[in-house]
Amino acid sequence: MQVLICDDHPIVAAALGMTLETAFDAQVHIALNCAQALEQIRQIDRLDLLMLDLHIPGEEARGNLAAARAACPDTPIVVFSGSDDAHNLRLALEMDVAGFLPKSSPPEVVEAALRLVLAGGRYLPDAVRLLALAEPAPVRVVTTNGAGAAPATLTVRQRHVLQLLAQGSPNKQIARELGISPATVKAHVAQVLAVLGAGNRTEAVMVAHQRGLL
Repeated sequence: MQVLICDDHPIVAAALGMTLETAFDAQVHIALNCAQALEQIRQIDRLDLLMLDLHIPGEEARGNLAAARAACPDTPIVVFSGSDDAHNLRLALEMDVAGFLPKSSPPEVVEAALRLVLAGGRYLPDAVRLLALAEPAPVRVVTTNGAGAAPATLTVRQRHVLQLLAQGSPNKQIARELGISPATVKAHVAQVLAVLGAGNRTEAVMVAHQRGLL
């Protein structure tokens, strides 16, 4: 597995790289700015994951994301930031990244979130859901395909999690039922809430019933 981390802080990049090497047996490449990242993208035969710092001094976040997406259109991009304020979250939603990770995220959340992304899912923190609920015109979590944008849908695993939520199962029980870690369950629950635009587990179940998902 080939992973490229673009971050202007070498210590942060190295620490994140160690987490990826341990959890995924990944070969990690590090770039300190977008220009270096684009050069490495051209040199790596098959890039499985790009992790891009949202704020690199002297560079513009939207431009970096657009350039990265153009350079590796089939590679999932996860952005990470020292801040999860509304501007950063809106940018992540608009650019349709595969994940948004605050730099304050503990290693177990980072691992669970990246496992979700690598399985074809999308990881967004609770703050995205709260942003959507606070917007006068709600922000919609979207995924893209060749025909353009469409509302995000639940994966098969997330539907299983939703069914167990409807049964009142806590995260530890869901983890045992599905044979996954509690941290992975937490990532799935966050994604279910984001997709359904729900404020909590109970509301998610109600929305799911209304939409015929249960």
